[in-house]
Amino acid sequence: MSRRRFSLVMGSAVVVGAGGLSAMAVGLSASGPPGTTSIPTSFGQVRVTSAQRQSRLSGEAGAAHGGHRMAGSSSPQPVNMTYGDHLVLRVDAVNESDDDVLFSPGQIRVRPDSQPWLVVNRGSDLPAGALPAGGRASASISFLVPSDAARFSVQFDDMAPGSPPLDLPLPAVAWRPGYLEADHA
Repeated sequence: MSRRRFSLVMGSAVVVGAGGLSAMAVGLSASGPPGTTSIPTSFGQVRVTSAQRQSRLSGEAGAAHGGHRMAGSSSPQPVNMTYGDHLVLRVDAVNESDDDVLFSPGQIRVRPDSQPWLVVNRGSDLPAGALPAGGRASASISFLVPSDAARFSVQFDDMAPGSPPLDLPLPAVAWRPGYLEADHA
């Protein structure tokens, strides 16, 4: 067990032991900055706490890879026609049920306003697995998105039988300077 998970388990035990579980739930669902509101799920709550966007390639790297610019975009596009920007969402999930539930960053999908389809993630710092009863998980989930997208919507697939995908409020997307693949050869 990693130190982080051990700390989460011990911290959760202290909170529960002190009768603070309801305080924690109220804190998560309380209104905060726009887009950080928790959404009820079949097992507890989920929310997007932050969003950052960054170009994948610098102008020099794009030229070196035969990249091109999309109309209306200042970001070079990779020659393999994949999306030219990188979007990272920080997502928190809380299991308020009495049972372990499966939770995966793959349950989060993004829809850019410039495209009719959902974008699945390209990676996460949290592997799919069981979220223990009373447990909490935080994940940074990365997506490749079109450079011409001005806005995004986020969906969570609750996986409960008969449950439609849930729309998650998205905080303001911060532009992160630099380039994701600056050292990409």
